[in-house]
Amino acid sequence: MTVTSNQVKAEFAHDLQVGLARASVPEFAHLPLIGMAGKLALNIRGLGEIRAEVLRPVADHYFDIPALALQPVLEILAEVGYVQLVTTGKTLNSIIPNVPHFSSVYGGLGDYVGTISLNEHEEVAIAVLNELKSKPEKRDTLIGRLGAPKQVFARVELITQTGGLVLPKRARGQDVLVSPFYFADSLDALASHAAAGGARGVQRVLDLLKKAQGWPLSLIISSGEINGTKLTASELQLLREMVADGVLRPPSLRNTASNTDEHFVFTPMPGGRAMDGAAREIYERTMAIVAAVRKGQLLPSKFAIRSPVRLLETLRDNKKIRASTEAALQYTNLVTLRIGRLVSTGSSGWHQFHLIETPENIQAVNDAIKIFQTGEPLSAGVSEDARIALQRDESYVQSILASTALRQTPRPALDEQAKAEMEQLFLDLK
Repeated sequence: MTVTSNQVKAEFAHDLQVGLARASVPEFAHLPLIGMAGKLALNIRGLGEIRAEVLRPVADHYFDIPALALQPVLEILAEVGYVQLVTTGKTLNSIIPNVPHFSSVYGGLGDYVGTISLNEHEEVAIAVLNELKSKPEKRDTLIGRLGAPKQVFARVELITQTGGLVLPKRARGQDVLVSPFYFADSLDALASHAAAGGARGVQRVLDLLKKAQGWPLSLIISSGEINGTKLTASELQLLREMVADGVLRPPSLRNTASNTDEHFVFTPMPGGRAMDGAAREIYERTMAIVAAVRKGQLLPSKFAIRSPVRLLETLRDNKKIRASTEAALQYTNLVTLRIGRLVSTGSSGWHQFHLIETPENIQAVNDAIKIFQTGEPLSAGVSEDARIALQRDESYVQSILASTALRQTPRPALDEQAKAEMEQLFLDLK
């Protein structure tokens, strides 16, 4: 089975918990609590002291953390130093978040994973997601590669399908598994590529794009490479097909000199379960910012941007970028999306780009910085509504929850093997 780091295991625990929400999975001993801890850590990062009477209902409503599970979740976060618990005796009064702001929350949670032993079903679930996050895969190939017992694999398959993390597809006469959690669009096209034997090609192309988000499509085609790494003819054709099929949906900028649209290629947008509506809007703005900077970095009219990260840090801190003659073309999409505005300096053709200072735009700039650094945004999985509620009083939270029915924890579905084991258990008890 594929060796996965403890930090990555913590990340997949979060994804599993987002998908499964309140579903009870008796085969999982540790992953649900680790996943809940990850969800909570992401959303309390940067907040001040949170009172327990506010945290309890918000955690239940927004993060699917039942009140009974909140205490062990907080104990995990306290153990890794992400929260300080303020108590009177055994009564929790409040928590003081101390989640690192510019590094992954899963680093500390990975350290915690290293102190425990995951069971077989948990290890197989992580291995399945680890494979499907980067590409679809033929079912039989996946079973063979993981070396998992068929009964365990089948149960994990059912659990992940229930949580919307795995979707079976039939393509070219073969059973293919694809993840709508990690890929938002064109799942049939993805499954078809995998069934045709292109699963490894899909993975390599997406891995290269993750390290070079927003790379110009024309540059990839003309050079046959992504950021200095050569593509084979089949990989280049696969990338073209994924763009044409809508798997990769690149934003574009108009090149007035050639009267053409320049496309900038990103890895697929995550599915709706991984990212809510507000987060998706920020993600769209983030892609537009990265595309604009890539234009100045790789396809400048005259002077190239040497340090994209430094440029964006200046925009974040000073709320503007120094004037240039290329700003009007480079940042036109950002003006349309109301991320910023162009301010003329009075000299012909010279403009400064000024950031419109809203929380969403600032987060999009921070996410763009993170994409240039790591390939992934910083704010994925964060609910702004929940963060607002956590900083308000109990009456505000109760007004939100007043019309919400009491949540029921669904019972897990039992496959035939589980039913047989249950029957045998009861027979042995008689």
